[in-house]
Amino acid sequence: MNNIFSFQRFFKLLSKHTREQYKTYLISTGVLIGILSLMLGFTAYLGGGALDVKAQFAYFYIFLFLSGTIFTSMVFTDLGDKKKSIPALTLPVSNFERFFVGWVYSYVIFQVIFISCYLLVDSIVIHLGNVNPNVKNELFSVIEGKNKFLIAFMIFGLLHAIAFLGAVFFEKLHFIKTAFVIFIMLGILQLINVPLISFFFKTNARMQPIFAGVSLQEKDNFYFINPVDQSYAILITMFLAVSIILWAAAFFKLKEKQV
Repeated sequence: MNNIFSFQRFFKLLSKHTREQYKTYLISTGVLIGILSLMLGFTAYLGGGALDVKAQFAYFYIFLFLSGTIFTSMVFTDLGDKKKSIPALTLPVSNFERFFVGWVYSYVIFQVIFISCYLLVDSIVIHLGNVNPNVKNELFSVIEGKNKFLIAFMIFGLLHAIAFLGAVFFEKLHFIKTAFVIFIMLGILQLINVPLISFFFKTNARMQPIFAGVSLQEKDNFYFINPVDQSYAILITMFLAVSIILWAAAFFKLKEKQV
């Protein structure tokens, strides 16, 4: 077991990674705060200081998914550089420890930093907007929107797993190549979504985002079927299962890396 995972080796590797990359991470955090401030502030400015709760949720999803996949795709950049890959792969640590450090930083630590930055910027923008006596902004509620947050984190987990595998699999242009694969997969799913629904319901299906319900048309009548609570449970389980499979694939691909 000690050959696979050792807390002492893991924390030393985590500390080494932090010392080497902290400047890059601090700059990246500053850029994230700057972009969030610009987008949320500009939206509130256009609304006369008002920042709708739906807009807050929308920006949260967009920046979580986009910044998360970009950051994750760069977590194993050194492995694509022959000069940097030699010291990285010859360190006296196990493959699982090397994998786990990248996973902790790109999944756990990233989400903590992102949520903290977003809530900080969002709170400031809302406070500044409320200076206008005609504006009554409210911070989006984590408790009231718990289902939305749960779905968002499940989607992020899946996107992270795809980006994580891409970071190990591709040697150059990790994010661009991984994003291309994601778009191809989503395009294929969207294309086969309508024919499958039409086949199962024996009627004409209308174009609808996947996992967002079923839209049907029968002559001049239109119907929309919302997913039930059990459907969300199945969807979350499916996302979690696929994410675990992709993380496992990334680990075994990392084991194949050689100097």
